[in-house]
Amino acid sequence: QVGSSGESFGEAAESAEEFSQPTVGAMSSPEMIRIQGIPESYYLYDKCGFRDSELRDFCWAFKLYDVLEDGIISAKQVREALKWLGEEPNDKQFLSVMNEVDTHAKGVMDFQRFIRLMAKFDRSMITEDELVNAFKIFDKDKSGTIDAIELQDVLCKLGFTVTPLQAEEMIQAADEDKSGECEYGEFVRKIIENQ
Repeated sequence: QVGSSGESFGEAAESAEEFSQPTVGAMSSPEMIRIQGIPESYYLYDKCGFRDSELRDFCWAFKLYDVLEDGIISAKQVREALKWLGEEPNDKQFLSVMNEVDTHAKGVMDFQRFIRLMAKFDRSMITEDELVNAFKIFDKDKSGTIDAIELQDVLCKLGFTVTPLQAEEMIQAADEDKSGECEYGEFVRKIIENQ
C-alpha cells in the first residue's frame, strides 16, 4: 500500500525506525536529557534554550499528533501542532523552517527535531508593560520593592506551596544589592535573564 506522501508503508516504517533510535556516530552520543512529564521514548539531547515548562508544552502538542506513539509526526501534523502552540507561519516560512530542520526532506519529524523547529520561531517575550504589572502584583505595599513576605503571599494565592524560607531564597537570588528586598531593576534583570 502507499501512504499519503507517496511512499510505501514499509518505507515509512523504515523512516520511523531511523528517527526513533538515537544517532550513534564515531564520537560518543550526547547524554539524553530527562524531563519530568516527557516520555523517555521522546529522545531529547538538546533543550535549544527552552525551559522545562516550555518543553512540556511542546511535548503535549507533539503527543496530540503522535497517534501511533512511535515518536514521529508528519509535516502536516507538525503544522497542526504549531497551531496548537500559537505559531501560524505562512507556507513560505513553514517550508523554510522545515528545510532547515528536516535536511533530508523525509517529511517526518521526531521530538528533538520538533524542538529544534520550535527554536526557529520567535517565541513571544515578556514586554516591559507585563513586567511592570507583574511587579505591581507582587509589590503589595507599593514600596517599589518586593520582600519575601509579599512574594510568599502572592505565590500562595496562585496555588504554589512556598515556605517563608523558600520565598527568602527566591528574593536572595534576585537581590543584587543584598538589601533583603528585590527592587524593580533587579526584578527586570532576573526575568530577562531567564527568558
